[in-house]
Amino acid sequence: MATLVQIQAVGSVLADPSKDLSQRFRALFTLRDLGGAEAIEWISKTFVDDSALLKHELAYCLGQMQDKRAIPTLTAVLRDTQQDPMVRHEAGEALGAIGDPVVLPILEEYAKDPVVEVAETCQLALRRLEWLQSGGHAQDGVVDTNPYSSVDPAPPAPQKSIPELRAALLDETQPLFERYRAMFALRNDGREEAVLALGEGVCVCVCVRVRVCVCVQ
Repeated sequence: MATLVQIQAVGSVLADPSKDLSQRFRALFTLRDLGGAEAIEWISKTFVDDSALLKHELAYCLGQMQDKRAIPTLTAVLRDTQQDPMVRHEAGEALGAIGDPVVLPILEEYAKDPVVEVAETCQLALRRLEWLQSGGHAQDGVVDTNPYSSVDPAPPAPQKSIPELRAALLDETQPLFERYRAMFALRNDGREEAVLALGEGVCVCVCVRVRVCVCVQ
């Protein structure tokens, strides 16, 4: 178990804008894995940084930690219209990842945000919380086969064939939540046919929350 001195040393790297971004990312993911109040504090105080990319990952890691103590920071970031939209979007997604119903009012408020990426993310987070409250995997009869141990913005779709999942993913008349469910089911499958389904159509890059982009012509 890391000591406070060790966490402070890692946090100091994260918060230091003079450090190379790769070093700061390593420090961030180390803090994510260590967890706890001190790690959350170091991550939270770094939202003053100039790098939108780094702040996006700060929010992502706070969500993946699934610690309720991160909710005030993520709420503040979501509310802050001076933050880059991709940072606010990730804060909304992170609130959904934590999964505490206490965030329902803030998500409902920002599900109507004028920035479409923020609004849609909060809508997805609301649907995830509704799904959790309804019994989640038990009600769906879904076995979570996620090999990446990530907390995703939507659960995988109930067991369907790859052609059915592909059709759901590409159907723009379907709710975004259901399309996300199809996407994560295809990601979890991982076979060539599933990869091709993710890349269907014109050259499509589908970011599938394992930090891998599938890009197929």
